[in-house]
Amino acid sequence: MRYIVIFGVTIIMVLIILFYNPYLGVYKDQITIEYSFDEEGYHWEYNIDNNNLILKESSENKWVFAPNGNGKTIVNYYYTNGHDNKYEIFYEFKVKNNMIYWLKGEGLGLLSYPNPY
Repeated sequence: MRYIVIFGVTIIMVLIILFYNPYLGVYKDQITIEYSFDEEGYHWEYNIDNNNLILKESSENKWVFAPNGNGKTIVNYYYTNGHDNKYEIFYEFKVKNNMIYWLKGEGLGLLSYPNPY
């Protein structure tokens, strides 16, 4: 019986090691965030809490970020008309050796939000 338990625990540990990925996404050299919301009077604004990611290029609803230093960073997006925020989206990333790891994401006022790519 003891061997069956040891074998079962070993199989479970191997499966966890093979398939567990704590990141929502892993990106090399850059990450793109793009939204397709279009309501009159509203526009997207973003804020980054440090300079681990820097803006590489952007257009009205698309932003491309590149790694600039190692560490965690939070990118906040606000769909605003200048007075009120209709939607808020928060992304948490970890930057290490030019790799960007997506750790968390949350959208307020939305049922779902676009994933970075």
